[in-house]
Amino acid sequence: LFSTYQKRLGSVLEKLAAKKDCDVHSFDVKELVNEYDFVSKQLYQMDDLTQMMLEMAQFYLTDRQMQDVTDKVYGEGTSEFFGLAFRAFYSKE
Repeated sequence: LFSTYQKRLGSVLEKLAAKKDCDVHSFDVKELVNEYDFVSKQLYQMDDLTQMMLEMAQFYLTDRQMQDVTDKVYGEGTSEFFGLAFRAFYSKE
C-alpha cells in the first residue's frame, strides 16, 4: 500500500513539473497540489499537512542538495517551482 501512495505522489510530481511554466496560482497547479495533499494525507495518516508542507516548500527553495536532486530528476528550476507552488497552496497566498 505504501508503494502505491509513493507511486501516485511521484506521478503527481511529474505532472506538476510539466506545469513549471505556469503561474503557481493557476487552477492547474492548485489542482495538482491539492491531489498531492489528498494522497499525502492518506499516506501519512494526517488530517492537516500545512506545517509539514510549508517546511517542505522551504526545503525546495533553500536546500542545495534537495534542489540539485529535484532539478536533476525533473529539470532545471523545478525545485524552485515546487517550493513556490507548495507555499502558495498551503499559505493561501
